Formats: sequence, C-alpha cells, structure tokens
Amino acid sequence: MVTMRDIAREAGVSQATVSYALHNDPSISQPTRDKVMRAAQRLNYSINVSARTLRSGKTNAIGLVLQDIHNPYSTQLADAISSYANSRGYQTIIQQTLYESTNEIAILQNIVSSVCDGVIFSPSKLTVKEIQTRLNGKPAVMLSPIDATHDYDTMLVACEQGIFTATSYLLSRGCKRLLFYCADYADFDDIKGATDSKWQRAAGFQRALLRNGITPEPWQFVPDQPWTRRTARQAIIDTVRSGLEFDGVVCINDESALGVIRGLADCGLRIPDDVMVTGFDGVEEGEFCVPELTTVAMDFEDYARQAVDALIARINGDDSPARDLTAISRLVVRESTR
Repeated sequence: MVTMRDIAREAGVSQATVSYALHNDPSISQPTRDKVMRAAQRLNYSINVSARTLRSGKTNAIGLVLQDIHNPYSTQLADAISSYANSRGYQTIIQQTLYESTNEIAILQNIVSSVCDGVIFSPSKLTVKEIQTRLNGKPAVMLSPIDATHDYDTMLVACEQGIFTATSYLLSRGCKRLLFYCADYADFDDIKGATDSKWQRAAGFQRALLRNGITPEPWQFVPDQPWTRRTARQAIIDTVRSGLEFDGVVCINDESALGVIRGLADCGLRIPDDVMVTGFDGVEEGEFCVPELTTVAMDFEDYARQAVDALIARINGDDSPARDLTAISRLVVRESTR
C-alpha cells in the first residue's frame, strides 16, 4: 500500500507537506501542491475517505442543490462551481429539486446532512428557517433565497439592475412598445425592493420605463408561466396572433429569450428589424443561436469563486457575520438588437 511517506520521497518534500497538500491546506503553495499531487498520481495513491473523515470530521465534498439542471443557466453554473471547487480540493455532489418542497427536504436530510461538509443551495419552496432546521448547523451558502436571511452568506445576481440596463438599452435604440416576458402585472410600488428574483426583474423593467417617462401598463406583461424556451415560443406566437403591436421583448432569462426568438421567426417577424429581443443570464447558447442574443451576462466564474470560497471559509470555521455577495454581470450587445 502506498503511504504518504512514499509520496514525500517521490516528491522530494516532507511527509507533513504531503499531508497538508492532500488536505488542501492554504499554507501550501499551488506549485508545491501540484508537485505532491503529481507524485501521488504516479504512485496510484488513493485517499481512504472513510478513514480521513473519521480523523478530520470532513469529507471534502460539498453539495450543490439547484432547482432544474435542464436549464442551461443551471448547467453552466454547476459546471463553473464544480470546476472551481475541484481546484480548491473539494468534490461536488449535484442534485436538482425540480421546484418540489419534498425534494428539497429529502436532499437536505438524506444527502447533504450525511455526505457533504456544506451545501450551496438554491431554494424554491423552503424558507431559510425551514432550511436551517434541516441542516443542523451544517455550513451553507444560499443562492437567491425566497426570503431575506442574516444567518447564511447569500449569493445574489443583480436582477433588477440587469433588467433595468437591458430595458434602457432597447429604449435608447428606439423601441416604444416593449413587452416583458414573463410576469403578471403588478404596481411598481408593490414590487420594488422585492427579494424574489422574478419580481426584481419585473421591477427593473418598470423602473426603466418610468425613468424614460413611460407609465407601465398591464398589456406589456406576458402572464407568469414557466421560464422555458418551449413555453416562451408558444406564448409569443399567441401574442403576435392576438394582434398586439410591439417592437421589443425584454425576457426574464436567456432560455425564454431563445424561445421568443424562435416564435417570432415562426410568425415571419425579423429580428431585430421588426422586434428586438434581450435575455438575462449569459448562457453559451445565446452566442450560437441565429441571431445571436443580446443579454445581461453573468460572470459564472466570478459567481463560482465567491460562492465556493464563502462556503469553504464557513466549513473551516469562519464565524464572521453573514454577507450578501453579488456576481459580476454586464450587458453584451449582439445581433438580436440594433
């Protein structure tokens, strides 16, 4: 059996350095850690996870619980988080809840609590307090929770500001009759400052209209429905067939924007000549569709780095006050707008 002493001899370092490197201790430089890992690989060394867990109380595994990994946004986010976590010496166990509270509860109780040192969690049904009771003190980072929290670090996306920027851009390009896909109409005063990402985005749309002297009206809001390309395609076809005139669509996410683009093409409308379209997320598919999608693109690597670093800090005992973290995002102008 290969031991850490064998790896130390192979790498030309001390046995203590090998131990620190294998446990991803921050005191070990990346070049030294790489040298130790290469030596371990050459010797076919494998870590006994059960023994290590008994000694350290850690598995060096984190949970990533998302709502729907079929969505390209979730897939790209999972890839970024898993890759960055791996660079920090952690494996990632990825689960999806499919927007069901029973799934959220089962994953927290049966997988996260027994296997993972901590979890990055995107809830859709459970409140923060309900999550807290099921984690039993296990560290967590919340991804856009449905209610505000001062108990966990929270990873946010600048939803309202992003949609405000996209809407303002379309108005600056000459759009006069904009639609928002998708949310039911609500008075701006009732949704500004909302914690729910849907209402944050709807508020950003309305704030841009108001800033430009336009009063938001109910006809501008495609009613709330799933944020999928299939649903969006049919919804925009129905909207065109209803006779409603519009010259731009601000979409709540990229996946629905891809469906809107296809639905407009089905109706014989030209993008961006007849209708301009923007999305929100920055998924790779938007760069390769025809026309390429203008979007508010989130920096997935920045998101992953902030979320994983925050979680690992908590796993290692950081007890500083919980923080709100916001990923970098920017407007990327492509072919779906002029």
